[in-house]
This record gives sequence, C-alpha cells and structure tokens, in this order.
Amino acid sequence: MPDLTEQQRRFVLAYASGEGAIGNAAEAARRAGYSEKSAAEIGRQLLEKPHVKKAVDEAFKRQIGGGLAARAVGVLARILDDEAAPLKVRLDAAKTVLDRAGHGARPALADAPEADPLDGLSVAELQAMLDGLKRRPAGVH
Repeated sequence: MPDLTEQQRRFVLAYASGEGAIGNAAEAARRAGYSEKSAAEIGRQLLEKPHVKKAVDEAFKRQIGGGLAARAVGVLARILDDEAAPLKVRLDAAKTVLDRAGHGARPALADAPEADPLDGLSVAELQAMLDGLKRRPAGVH
C-alpha cells in the first residue's frame, strides 16, 4: 500500500478486512488509532482521499480474489442442490449463475422487466434447468 502513512495503512486494513465492521469508516478509524471523538469524520475524510480509496479498493479485490469468490460460488452451488430451499431462492441462484457465466438476459430484454425469459417457464422446465446445472462439472460455463 504505497503512499500511505502507517495510520492510513491500519485504517485501510481495518476497513477492508473485517477488523470490526467491514466498511465502517468510523470503526476502522478508531482501530487505526484515530481519536474516538473524531473517528467518524476522519474515516469519512480518509475515504475521500484518492490514494486511500485506491488502497481500500485494492484490499477488497485481494479479498475477493483470495477465496471469497470461490466461497460465493460454493454457496450458490449448495443453494442449487438444496431441494428443500424455496424454488424462488433456487431460481434466483440459477439466474445469478447463468448471468455470471454469460448466459443472462439479452440487453434488449433486460430493459423490460415483463420480458424476463425465465418468467414464462413452468416449474417442471425450471427444475429441468436446475438439474442440468447440477450435472455440469465445476468450472464449466
């Protein structure tokens, strides 16, 4: 984290890593050693500094690339496989998977909420789609 003071570096780590509440600037400022009285204002000011904001963004990207994305995919897979989960929850998970795999709604349809291509499918058709997704090997798009 170049161009950061030691206290700013501690702020970035606390803000992005979950030492306290992730994304809570006042708590991160307190954990970084700023005064309790001014922590909220200092936290807000720090996030307005381009070099601090850039360091925060990089820290979040490292977290996502460091395993959070894989865990999120695992959660989606468990939802898809959970036959006890409500169909709406499983459908939302399936839509998320399809969207991230590049098979989401075409842009022209995305602008018209009533034109969602999955809305017209029957429960049996949706179940067949879910079953097909479960049979695909991990990582296949």
